[in-house]
Amino acid sequence: MRTLGLLVVVAASVLLLPAPASASRSMWSVFEDHNALVRTTPAKRQQALEQIRLHMGADTLRIEIKWNEVAPLPSRRSKPAFDATNPAAYPGFFPYDDLILRARSLGMRIIVTITGDAPRWATAGGRGRSFATANYKVNSGEYSRFAGAVARRYSGRFGGLPAVHYFTVWNEPNHRNFLKPTSQAPRIYRNLVDAALPAIKRNGPSGVRIFVGELAPVGRAPIAMGPKEFLRKWLCLNRRLRRTSSGSGCRRFKRIDAHGFAHHPYGPTERVPRKRDVINMLAIRTLATYLDRARRAKRFTRKLNIYNTEFGLQSNPPDRLVSTSLSRQAALINEKEEYAYRYSRLKSHSQYLLYDDPARPGSLRTKWSGFQTGLRFANGRQKTSYNAYRFPIVVKRRGRGVYVWGRVRPGVGPRYVRVQRKGGSLGPRIKTDPRGYFGVRRRISGRYRFRAYNAQGAVLGTSRTARP
Repeated sequence: MRTLGLLVVVAASVLLLPAPASASRSMWSVFEDHNALVRTTPAKRQQALEQIRLHMGADTLRIEIKWNEVAPLPSRRSKPAFDATNPAAYPGFFPYDDLILRARSLGMRIIVTITGDAPRWATAGGRGRSFATANYKVNSGEYSRFAGAVARRYSGRFGGLPAVHYFTVWNEPNHRNFLKPTSQAPRIYRNLVDAALPAIKRNGPSGVRIFVGELAPVGRAPIAMGPKEFLRKWLCLNRRLRRTSSGSGCRRFKRIDAHGFAHHPYGPTERVPRKRDVINMLAIRTLATYLDRARRAKRFTRKLNIYNTEFGLQSNPPDRLVSTSLSRQAALINEKEEYAYRYSRLKSHSQYLLYDDPARPGSLRTKWSGFQTGLRFANGRQKTSYNAYRFPIVVKRRGRGVYVWGRVRPGVGPRYVRVQRKGGSLGPRIKTDPRGYFGVRRRISGRYRFRAYNAQGAVLGTSRTARP
């Protein structure tokens, strides 16, 4: 990890502008990489954590605690004899315990997603024995016991482990990989939520917060049910998003006492397709509208803020099936963060994967069927997006000049930047806000970058060069 070379700064007079009233000024920086942080050795886990927290500046980890990774005899058709409410009865928790202890020692916030794959014995008829049948009609009673055990383990009252204050219920329940059959997934998820919420509240730490949703953003039959359709059917709403009692289990609908709504706003980067059920980053305000209408229909107990808990952009290279170049991936990561920053109801921005998934054997499509959203290639080499994540920058035209928005992610408290137009001289020092954000106007249009400094004046690095 080397400090990047010289650069930055501006022309003419500097005007430091306050963030707009609607800006999300306390947005969490969420990071997730199961292979680099869970399925690894303690030494590599520590190395990845220090990179994510100290060098890159992320403050929050999303950790998916996968049921079949911690449960006893997950491939058995019948449930083994054990007390599923007892956290000590699950043999596979060590990697998660170690990760949470290390992350908390670095001051990181933790979001735990309690999810599958479900053990085979927790699926209807024990059918969940393969990828094709995994998570078939997951048993809500068994899930409730597991969720309660996870919440108790990380309540701050068990085995010297730290408390986790944020939990979410399942991962992408509208995608067939995670709940089957897709046609029944809204009802299944309704039952999981109804069962898990009281179990987590009863066993978790004081003040525990629970998010629901964690939805995949794009409807694509038969792979995934669209998020709007899934919301309607899960929450027992008609096409006008009004309360209905039709549908399996809707006559006994329980109002959901959640504290937030998690979403994965992948999808088209430049538009919202009109004829498809899509909630990508550009449609995030539409999601808020749906949630507010659901609340008016008495489906939620409170107004829900939105949390982006999984997001990334694939690059070519390595994935030859996508068109996003390395430089474009870096620019889009910054542009989507700036877009999220402008919306106060969106409380987090997420980066999914530090390292690309490795290529898989088989056809070209199979080879790149994993996620190539990492900031590093699978071999560890940095992409352009690695530095872009550390120092986001977006340049927008403002009259004859530009507005430069940016962030110094590494560090804490106010930091400093000097902004530079390409071909111009280094500008004066500008103080960021406590989260590292800044915004300045420049009278001359052009490409800009900035150099970042910590509070003591030491150089942290330099942003990419951004065009208007």
